[in-house]
Amino acid sequence: MLLRTRLFPLAIPAIGAGIGVLAWPNAIWIAPLLLLCLPLVAKRHWLYPFLLMLCYHLATTYGLIHGTAVFFPHAGLLQGVGFWMLSSLVFALPYLAYSRIASLFTGGGISAVAATIITSAVSTVLPPIGVIGWTSPWIGVLPEGWFGIFLMVGMIYALGRWAGNEVVDEQGRDGRRALFVVSVGVFYLCGYQCFVLPPSQTVPAGWVGINTNLERLRSDLSYVDASMKLAPKVLVDLRAGDKVVLLPETVAGPWLPGTRSIWRPVIQYTAKHPEQTVLLGTAVPRGTGYMDALVKIQNGHQTMLPDHIPVPFSMWHPWRPRGSFRMAPFSGKPETTEIAGKKAGYLICYEQLLIWPALDLYPQGIQILLAPANDWWARGTDIPAIQRASAKAWGAFFGAPVLFAVNQ
Repeated sequence: MLLRTRLFPLAIPAIGAGIGVLAWPNAIWIAPLLLLCLPLVAKRHWLYPFLLMLCYHLATTYGLIHGTAVFFPHAGLLQGVGFWMLSSLVFALPYLAYSRIASLFTGGGISAVAATIITSAVSTVLPPIGVIGWTSPWIGVLPEGWFGIFLMVGMIYALGRWAGNEVVDEQGRDGRRALFVVSVGVFYLCGYQCFVLPPSQTVPAGWVGINTNLERLRSDLSYVDASMKLAPKVLVDLRAGDKVVLLPETVAGPWLPGTRSIWRPVIQYTAKHPEQTVLLGTAVPRGTGYMDALVKIQNGHQTMLPDHIPVPFSMWHPWRPRGSFRMAPFSGKPETTEIAGKKAGYLICYEQLLIWPALDLYPQGIQILLAPANDWWARGTDIPAIQRASAKAWGAFFGAPVLFAVNQ
């Protein structure tokens, strides 16, 4: 017993990191198991939930080391390590209050549910931490919809009661019952994912996403060159009968008169064929900075579809407004648009990793999810795969197919 007590603190980092490594990006249904560990480890010591979540996020976000070094070559590896460790620490900080929050509620089950929901909401859902809080364990239950979420809450409740010794009698029957409930739930999640969950819905015929390998576009001239190559290709696709063409994030660069002139043939084509639409990733000038947006070219008109949350530090940098992209997590305008008779929602690049902007889409009843991205900086890491897995999970939750368009 003494040996097990001493080894328990050493097992917590291994559990957190192990779940993170196994879950992302190939088996995200494993990630919610972390939530079931919280009431168990919190029973031993108030610091353990923090340690568990810190190691989980260190394991899921290590791609930042390489990705940051590529994006900021002048800073090199050191800045990448700093971003990786600091962001993981920030994600885990709310769990320092897990036991304190649990003590505010009566009943082990209720207190476990309340503490888990509140701390995870602060960590990976609600701004300000929510604007950087990716690889949330809750994303793993999204493919099961609300039933999966309620099931997870029920399992946390059962474990909380058991860990709190509220309903365990002399024979431990109720304790075993709690474990049985959790086991059934875990097997359900595994089996549902592997055997029952229907395949992802297919994108409507005529809707296409164009993937590119332009790598980093370093100057305005490089964006012009990219547009001169892509605009004729898009025209070919439209003339071949494609109804909707989606291009990657910011692939056209700043949306200026020169850029618009390159895309004028596409704009003029849609004026004569109003049933066809092009969605082009651009950076729309706004004051001294930019707005990360899709330009919807339809019926000869251009409509700006802005995102809410660009990548912090690389795109959004409030310490230097000039050249910064707009951050608007509380804009109140859902990221939706009507295309070809369907209500489409869109999550641009970084937003696909988050919970906050996606929650805004749920009540809108979208029929298709657009997922443009620009992942040139993350090549060689698992970040693009994590992003894709997260977007697919949201598509399953919405009951909508996902259309991708990625620049690598």
